[in-house]
Amino acid sequence: MVYAFLINTIVPGTPRLIYYDIYGQDGVADESHDITGDVLKSVRKAQIQLVSERVHSEYQFRRAISGRSVEEDVLRVSNDDTLPEFEVGFFRLGMGDIFNRERYVVWLGAGYTAFSVVCEISENRLLAESVLRLLIRYLQEHVRVLTQPSETGLRSERVGVVLNTFLPSGNLLFLNHRLIRQLEKEVDNQIKA
Repeated sequence: MVYAFLINTIVPGTPRLIYYDIYGQDGVADESHDITGDVLKSVRKAQIQLVSERVHSEYQFRRAISGRSVEEDVLRVSNDDTLPEFEVGFFRLGMGDIFNRERYVVWLGAGYTAFSVVCEISENRLLAESVLRLLIRYLQEHVRVLTQPSETGLRSERVGVVLNTFLPSGNLLFLNHRLIRQLEKEVDNQIKA
C-alpha cells in the first residue's frame, strides 16, 4: 500500500510542495481523540513537507556528484518531448522518524521536479519505482508537470485522474502492456470529458 504520493520542487533552496495525496492512516488520530480535522490535516502536511525536504536534500547531493545540469533535463523534455534521465533514490524511514510506522520512500527527480511515493515497508520497491515512472510519463503527457511544474496545482483534477487510474486508492498494481493500454484509454476519455 502506498501511504502518500507527492510532487515537489528540487531547485536550490527550500522545496515547495506542488501536489500531494495521502491514501493511508498513520495513527495520528489514535494518539489523541481531541484532534480536529484541520489539525490532522496540518500534521499530515508537515509530515509530507519533511519527506519532500529529505528528497530535496538527497537529490541535490546526487546532482552535485553527477555533474548534469538542470537545464539539460528541461531542454531535453522541451525539445524532444521525451522524459529526461531521472535521478533515482530510495530511503527508509524508521518508526518515529516522521511517521508512527516504519516506511520507505522511492523518489525520482529531474529538472525542477521530484516525484515520490511513501510506501508501507512490506511493499515491493521495484514495483513502486515502476509505477512511479509510469505515473510521471502520464502526468507529463496530460499535465506537463516537468516543463510547467507551477501549473500543476491548476490542473489538479487531471493529476487526480492519472493517480486514480494507475494508483487506485494507493494500491500498487502489477501492470502488463495490455492493461496499460486500456488504462491509457480510460485516462484519455476521463480527461477529455
